[in-house]
Amino acid sequence: MKRAWIVFLAMMLIAGFAQAELKIGYIDSEKILLDYEESKDALSKLEAQNRRYQEEFQEMQVRYQNLLEEYEKKKFVATDLWKKQKEEEAEKLAMDIQNYQMTKFGPQGEIYKKEAELMAPVLEKINNILKKIGAEGGYDYIIDTAQRSIVFANPKHDLTSVVLYELSKATEIK
Repeated sequence: MKRAWIVFLAMMLIAGFAQAELKIGYIDSEKILLDYEESKDALSKLEAQNRRYQEEFQEMQVRYQNLLEEYEKKKFVATDLWKKQKEEEAEKLAMDIQNYQMTKFGPQGEIYKKEAELMAPVLEKINNILKKIGAEGGYDYIIDTAQRSIVFANPKHDLTSVVLYELSKATEIK
């Protein structure tokens, strides 16, 4: 009887471990970024800088448009020298506009650099809080619904070393 009880207890423990559930939480990073005060401040500074660049860009476009209109109005009565100067001026201004657009708004532009500079401390704080909540709360995973990604994973579920080991074994066999 005692032996049956021990076997029953062992089977219950094994079944309990087999049914252990993962603890998963989720966040909405967009809401966090919109509601977190430091994030609001950073985004406000970024928007102000973006507005200044947009205004400068629009002023350049207006100057270019005015130059073209002036050229069109006077091209039939102007000297060849004047026309050549205006054409060169328009060409230079068009290149300046394109260059301005790339340096301010392009993929490596100042707006993206400024965003990275302003948001880096905010994102670092958020990531540190996520790690703390994940570890202290016993979470296995925390998922970001806005980005559709995992923002915290318990290291015990990291299979990287296992995959690397299996790959090295597979390479040795060949």
